[in-house]
Amino acid sequence: MRLEIVAHTPDVEALIATAMLTTTSGASPSTLFHSLRGDAGRAARVVDRLEVQHGSILEHNRLCWVLEATESEALDILLSCRFFSFTKIEDSRWLVSANLRTVVEFAESRRDAFTQALVESIREVTPTIYQHLRGNER
Repeated sequence: MRLEIVAHTPDVEALIATAMLTTTSGASPSTLFHSLRGDAGRAARVVDRLEVQHGSILEHNRLCWVLEATESEALDILLSCRFFSFTKIEDSRWLVSANLRTVVEFAESRRDAFTQALVESIREVTPTIYQHLRGNER
């Protein structure tokens, strides 16, 4: 089984931080997003305060992967979590998409090769959430 992230919503952590601060700040969401987008460190500090159980905040994005797997492996994943979308590209190749909430909830419920690859795939996209998930593995 092989998994590679191929596309994602830009500035995922700035978007998550904006969603968090929108509920507590008087600033408009666009103002918050533009200031957070320009300051990755500040966005990371805000996201680091997130309790990952607040899943609705983690839904403001989309991630897409190419998965090389057998039909039974793909079916196992799909049956384990209905929030992954699968599209068959060719034999043993699938386009998979989900939001970060799905990734976090899936990673907290399973320990297998796919889950490890899934967590590793978000390292560059959202390093703060990646660190939270890696911390939960211990």
